[in-house]
Amino acid sequence: MSTSVGIEPRTWRGWASASVALALLALAVASPLPAGAGLVPNPANDPRLIDEPIEGFRYDHADHCVKHAQRGARALARWLDRNVRGQLWGIVRCEKWGPHEYSVHAEGRAIDWHLDARKPQERRAAMRLIDALLATDANGNPNALARRMGVQGIIFDCRAWWSGMDGLGDYSYCKENSGHLDPTQAHKDHIHIELNWPGARMETSFWHSLLAG
Repeated sequence: MSTSVGIEPRTWRGWASASVALALLALAVASPLPAGAGLVPNPANDPRLIDEPIEGFRYDHADHCVKHAQRGARALARWLDRNVRGQLWGIVRCEKWGPHEYSVHAEGRAIDWHLDARKPQERRAAMRLIDALLATDANGNPNALARRMGVQGIIFDCRAWWSGMDGLGDYSYCKENSGHLDPTQAHKDHIHIELNWPGARMETSFWHSLLAG
C-alpha cells in the first residue's frame, strides 16, 4: 500500500504542514512493534501446523540431575537464535531445592535466554516472544505455540506463566522479596523457558513440523 502527501508549492505553510505529516508517517513506519504484538506471523498459525492436532496442557516436575541438555532444549535454543533477539545463557544446571524438588534446569529441559527487561528494545523483544508463545491461534486454541512446542513454564521480569494458566501472573520470588531484588533471581535479565518431557524429547507437533528447521 502506498501513501502520498500532497505539497502545496505556493505557500510555506502548506509545505511545512506536509513536511510534518511526512515526518510523522516515517516515524510510524520506523517505530518498533508494541510489546503486545507478538512474532509476526505467529508460527502457531502457519498452514503447515495450524490444522494438526494440538497438545493439551501439561507440567512435568523435575526429580533428578543430568549431565547433558535434552534434544528439545537444544532445538529450542537454535530456533530462538534464528528468530529472536538475545542469546543463550545456559540450559543444564544441577539445582536441588529440597529432598524431592529440583529445578527443571537439572533435567536439561529449561533455557535461560538473555534479554534484559531494563533495556527497552530487549524488553520489547522478550515480550514479543512471550506474547507469541501464549497467544490464541486462529482455531481458538489458547497458548497454542507453547503447547505445540511443549513449553510448560515462562518467567520474565517478575512475571510467570505455568501450563494451564490464563496469561502471566506474579512470580513468587518478587512477591516474597519486595525490597532489593536480585535481577537474575527476579528474571529481569533473562527469560526462563522450560519444556515438559514431550517437548524436551521433540515429540510435540511443532518439532515434527517443517517449522522446526
